[in-house]
Amino acid sequence: MARKKKEDAPAPGSPAWMATFSDLMNLLLCFFVLLFSMSSVDQGKAEALIQSLAQTFSIFDGGGSSFGEGNMISNGADQLTELDEYFNTMGQTSDGQIDQDINSEDPNGEMTDVDKFPIPSSVPVASPTPSPTMTPEQIIFTENKEESENLYGEVTDLLNRVNLGDYVDIGIDAEQYHYITIEIKGHFLFDKGDATLIDDAKPIINKIGDVLKQYSGYKVEVIGHTNSVPQTKAPYYNNYILSTWRALSVAEYLAEEKNLGWENVYFEGRADLEKIASDDTEYGRRQNRRVEIRLYNKKNSGD
Repeated sequence: MARKKKEDAPAPGSPAWMATFSDLMNLLLCFFVLLFSMSSVDQGKAEALIQSLAQTFSIFDGGGSSFGEGNMISNGADQLTELDEYFNTMGQTSDGQIDQDINSEDPNGEMTDVDKFPIPSSVPVASPTPSPTMTPEQIIFTENKEESENLYGEVTDLLNRVNLGDYVDIGIDAEQYHYITIEIKGHFLFDKGDATLIDDAKPIINKIGDVLKQYSGYKVEVIGHTNSVPQTKAPYYNNYILSTWRALSVAEYLAEEKNLGWENVYFEGRADLEKIASDDTEYGRRQNRRVEIRLYNKKNSGD
């Protein structure tokens, strides 16, 4: 009877396929390390991932973990013994500073959608939507407003310098901003029912003329106003005539005595059509009895 051939004893150590399997696992780990190197790594998250790999693939059984104390032991895994230092220094520049790029985290440690998908530098960022273009009328209004407000400030300062603040009121055309107004109370200029400038009025008109001369060539319009008390005394038989003659008296002084020229000075009477107070009291009637001087801004002085 033939003797049964004795089977060869298994080779000592791990099977040969384990070396191939370990190399495959090392390559897979290197692949994940490469992925980490291409992103911003959080220390805690990276350690948790390595721990998970260690537990899943059992390639770190000989050591405590892939970070800190313990050794990573497996066939072909010794090249990763410096992995802890690698992750600690990942993302730092040559001088040890953290490289802050667009893939940063928010204060809560979570990456935003913008961080996850940064805009490539080659893609142009959309510019803000331009504000609607103003119409020609809006442009003209804006220019008039700016010019009249500047004129208002200048004239107010000049009148205060010549101490006329108690005798005049300064205003501005708030609808179209074509002019500013210098309003003089009538009782400073005329006697009741009369259109001749009193002696005390001339110093006031004289100082106003000095201010207006600073704006040579600007249009000046003088408007006379009265209250509603009827006029019967000659030669001013009604308030239209009285207000017009009062405006003429002031305009004549400015055009001839202050040399503003009739080509720049205009006058008009409006009677009691534009009252600013009630005529039921003496105070109200005195308020309505006034002369208004309009100084047009430069843009509207050629009309």
